[in-house]
Amino acid sequence: MVKNSGAKSSQTGEPATSRRKSISDIVVPERVTTGTDGLDTILRGGLLARRRYLVRGGPGLGKTTLGLNFLAANGADDSSLFIGFQEPEDELRANAATVGINTDGIRFLSLAPTEEFFTGAEAYDVFAASDVEQAPMIRAVVEAVEATRPTRVFIDSLTQLRFISADLAQFRKQVLSFLSFLTDRGATVLFTSESTREVPDDDLQFICDGIIDLQRAQTSGNLTITKFRGSGYLRGKHQFRVDGSGFEVFPHILPPQSNRNGIKPVLLRSGNEGLDAMLGGGLESGTVTLLTGPSGIGKSTLSGLFAVANARAGRPTAIYQFEEELQGWISRLTGLGVDVDTPVREGLLVLEQVEPLRYMADEFINSVRRRIEEDKLELVIIDSITGFELTLEGDQVLNHSLHAFIKTLSRLGVAVILINQNRAITGDVQISERDISYIADNVIYLRYVQTNGGLDKVIGVLKKRLSDFDTRQHQFEITQGGIRIGDLASKLGIDVSVGQTPTVEQ
Repeated sequence: MVKNSGAKSSQTGEPATSRRKSISDIVVPERVTTGTDGLDTILRGGLLARRRYLVRGGPGLGKTTLGLNFLAANGADDSSLFIGFQEPEDELRANAATVGINTDGIRFLSLAPTEEFFTGAEAYDVFAASDVEQAPMIRAVVEAVEATRPTRVFIDSLTQLRFISADLAQFRKQVLSFLSFLTDRGATVLFTSESTREVPDDDLQFICDGIIDLQRAQTSGNLTITKFRGSGYLRGKHQFRVDGSGFEVFPHILPPQSNRNGIKPVLLRSGNEGLDAMLGGGLESGTVTLLTGPSGIGKSTLSGLFAVANARAGRPTAIYQFEEELQGWISRLTGLGVDVDTPVREGLLVLEQVEPLRYMADEFINSVRRRIEEDKLELVIIDSITGFELTLEGDQVLNHSLHAFIKTLSRLGVAVILINQNRAITGDVQISERDISYIADNVIYLRYVQTNGGLDKVIGVLKKRLSDFDTRQHQFEITQGGIRIGDLASKLGIDVSVGQTPTVEQ
């Protein structure tokens, strides 16, 4: 086949390649912030300007607060208009103030019925005219828009127009005309709906450019973008909260693509030559270590020694304590002669007590990620997985958010230590009662063995992906200044190989 590079279009007579748009010809849509940082992240920069967006959800989920955030985010040179059909202006301003939203730059047009409607004095003013454009309500909207020239409009809720329309066809035509009237004058429009089984809002979903769907979950709210014309967005369910800080959204961010190919991992050492030797030199950056063992054997103390050693070596470290009180943890390490105060004071060791219900899962993940970016963390310790699960949101967190959280940290080059508690006191080596061992690059286990003198503590390495390691088990003690590791087999004359139940030789 012969290619004709000079082929011309049969319609224009111009070379076919001349009609292809270059990158510079592509017009990037103007973005408008929603006033909520997390939502802007999900929308990859915000809403597209001069389009219309539907906010769906049941009562009490924060639709109005989200709309007020949107209006309050306008710049000093722009104007915002709130068109409300339910609450009077003074109540709206008062409610906004309770969540810290400044409404000084917002004009309110309240079309809520007054007491005169009930007494009959104005019962027919809104509904009498057969031509809807001549109705007092529509005239009030037109006058407000012409006077304000808003760049942002929030309508709460557009469903109210349904009740003054003769039929669904008229309602659809009326809504399309109303929204076009606003967008043609340069406004970006956010509007809510009141959907019920008897009166669904399917028609509004079709005519909008995007849908923000709010749903109530067991312990939080979930936000989902189900439609967004002209742009990509972060899919899935994202957690949100409405409280004294307003409307806050916490994106469920997927782990980044790994970009560490060809980069040699940095070794993070424990500060103990014996333990480092067992680990083939230390723990590599970007790896996940599961430190597992029964209650009271020293998991938190051992991880604390590891954290302090790395912080003192100049590697920023963070410990998120979900169970034990931080003051007790600090006192125990201080009693062992470990200086915790100096690395904390120097900003190399971050300690945070995670209180129950303080965070939602996605909120916590976003918080840690910001900390990594701000403090350049190299090691993060989660103490413990059980506390993580109970404090945040239960099994759903463990099954979904924990995986995304750990993979995000490791792909950012951060070493992660997860503390896991086993119920078994003695017996065969047990990694975890949860199906989470797949996520670990390294597994360090602590266990008790029965001897003539009672119980001895044993440490071993069961798994290490990036290097060789010592497969033997060793006796250990946590003593003044650190951890002491010995040769349990030679001392006690017992078989403590991995996978076998140790027995005392008679």
